Amino acid sequence: MTAAVISGRAIGWRVGGAQILDDVTLDVGAGELLGIIGPNGAGKSSLVNILSGVTRPTTGTVHLAGDDVTRRSATRRARLGLSRSFQTSALFDGLTAGENVHLAVQASGSAPFSPFRTARPRRTPDAGEGVEALLHRVRIRGRGATLARDLSHGDRRKLELAMALASNPKALLLDEPMAGVSAEDVDGLTEIIGEVRDSGVAVAMVEHHMHVVLGLADRVAVLHHGQLLATGSPRAVTHDERVQQAYLGEAL
Repeated sequence: MTAAVISGRAIGWRVGGAQILDDVTLDVGAGELLGIIGPNGAGKSSLVNILSGVTRPTTGTVHLAGDDVTRRSATRRARLGLSRSFQTSALFDGLTAGENVHLAVQASGSAPFSPFRTARPRRTPDAGEGVEALLHRVRIRGRGATLARDLSHGDRRKLELAMALASNPKALLLDEPMAGVSAEDVDGLTEIIGEVRDSGVAVAMVEHHMHVVLGLADRVAVLHHGQLLATGSPRAVTHDERVQQAYLGEAL
């Protein structure tokens, strides 16, 4: 593996008396896709929140391109090259697809896109070309004038991905990008995410569609009860007896 772009070292997170994550260590290199899998409640989304800066770990450290960012905010991490998507929608439904991406392009120059801001995109000379390129990259170039609320669920997911890519990130965290989409859209999103990885971005993806993870990931990390059960190639992980007993037997 190349040098890590995003990494967590001995990550632990406790809420009250509950140990949500316990001594989790993982790395993702440039041009690599790490699939993060595990049963419901294993701590996958909690790990993504810690890596992105939404949550601060109880123990352990987070590094981005070699710098310790554990105590830096999600905003600061975004400025340093980390982007993410969310399980739930983060779109302005009353704006067009193009306007949503335009806002993300604007935000990439100052602060990360937030679904809680109420703003209209400012017209800047270079933003239009950037918007068109991003819409084209995620296969919805012809939907730029469509209100976000009128897009199909699959196209909404593609739009969210375009917005996450607006900052030209070094590392991208994806939290269940295929959730609720049709089989056809799963195939399309898989192709797009593979292209993002191939462009040199470090991608960590939480996903329940096992055929997607096993077909797309370079390596797979399996979480179980907040601990890292196994890490390795898709083939190695699927043949690991501990993983089969804990998760894959039911998932597959």
